[in-house]
Order: sequence, then structure tokens, then C-alpha cells
Amino acid sequence: MKKIIRPGFDVIGLALSIYLEVHVSTKPTLSPAHLNCAITYEGLGVEEVPLIADQNLITQSALYVLRCHGRHRFPPETHVHIVNRIPLGRGLGSSGAAVVAGVILGSVCGGLGLPKERILDYVLMIERHPDNVAAALYGGFVGTYLRELDPAAMARIEIPLSEVLPAPAGGVDTGLTPPEPPEGIGHYIKFKWAPEIKCIAIIPDFEVKTADARGVLPPSYPRSHVVRLEYTHYKSLLTPSRPIIYNV
Repeated sequence: MKKIIRPGFDVIGLALSIYLEVHVSTKPTLSPAHLNCAITYEGLGVEEVPLIADQNLITQSALYVLRCHGRHRFPPETHVHIVNRIPLGRGLGSSGAAVVAGVILGSVCGGLGLPKERILDYVLMIERHPDNVAAALYGGFVGTYLRELDPAAMARIEIPLSEVLPAPAGGVDTGLTPPEPPEGIGHYIKFKWAPEIKCIAIIPDFEVKTADARGVLPPSYPRSHVVRLEYTHYKSLLTPSRPIIYNV
């Protein structure tokens, strides 16, 4: 699980020790599962999380990776068991963790052996906030930035969109190969975290979708400029790196 550090909006993330677990195995079933993938689930959100492979965010993300490599379904008799301890829709990174888990699942099921750097690229095609996913993927206290992406590629309906799920959006199998992410579209660095500082999460009893929460932001400033400014500011706390500052 991650927590965005305000005022590090879209830049700074912190991993916390509350976990989403995904267990995958091959398990014979009496009837073929949709897209060869049977899903079981326990934990928070059990009554609202879809258990259909092309509607569940984790397996949708895995299918995107598989389809990028010419495979349109899971290996036969795949069984995915999800154990979720992260509250959904509470700003604690449930979607980011799910997308990271899904991309790793796709890499495992496809035998692709994707390195973490490439996993981050695939994740950022689905979840466009690097602070969320970098903390979930790498752990610790991280600063991130995301390169501008091709609008035409990002509009392709083959790419699942995490911010509007669980309602199905994107991730459509059109029979075409989805656009693969460019290499190195997201970057991260790790900051030190004092062990004396502990985190307390105050979790509301209502859900707010990420897209709705972002809708209250004023449109009167160029957000991308502010994000770059934040990252450069935090980066200045460390040893200066000309390539990173230049790219930002």
C-alpha cells in the first residue's frame, strides 16, 4: 500500500505495510473459466470487486501485458486468489497496488520475466500517477515523475483505465495488439525516511473515486508545471543529478 505525501502531489509517495496479495496457480475446474482465469477473493471490498477476468482491475492489467505479447487469454486453468487488506476508494493506493500486482501477474503468466523498470512502464500506461505505483512497486519513500505520453496511444480502448474502474472502461480485446509503453516513461528516486517517524492512516467511512477527487482542483494553473517544480524541489534535497533535472 502507498500513501501520497501532501504537498507532494503526483510526485511523492510512501509505501506502508498493509498489503494486497495475489496468489496464482493452475487448478483444474469442472467448467472452463472466462479467458482461462478463475478468480477468488477475500478481504476488503469482497462484495464489490468483480471476479470476471476482463472486469477485475488486477486481471485486466495482466491481460493488457499478455495482449501486448500476442496472447489474448491466460494459460489454461489459471486460478488467481486475491487477498486484499487495503481499503478501496479511500486514497490509500488500492488501485495503484492492484495495477502493479496485475502487471507482475501478466509477466509471470506469460513467462516474460519483465524487470522492475519495464514493469513500471506497463503500470504507468494504466495508472498515470507515478507516485502511487512507484511506492507500491519499489517500497519506501519515493519521488517520481512521468514523461509526456502520446495522446493517440493513450486513447486506445485496449488499455484499461484504473481511475474509472470497477466500471468496465478500456481493456477491450479488439483483436489488435495494444500499444506497448515506451521504455523509461517513469522515473523514481528514493528518499531517506527516519525510523522515528510513524504513520497513522485516518480512513473515512465513505469512498471517493480518484477522478472525482481530482475534479475539485482549480483549473487556473498548469498542473504539469507544478509537478515538475515539486519534483525539482525535492530532488534538490539530494545530490544534484543533471540528467534527472534536465528531463524534468
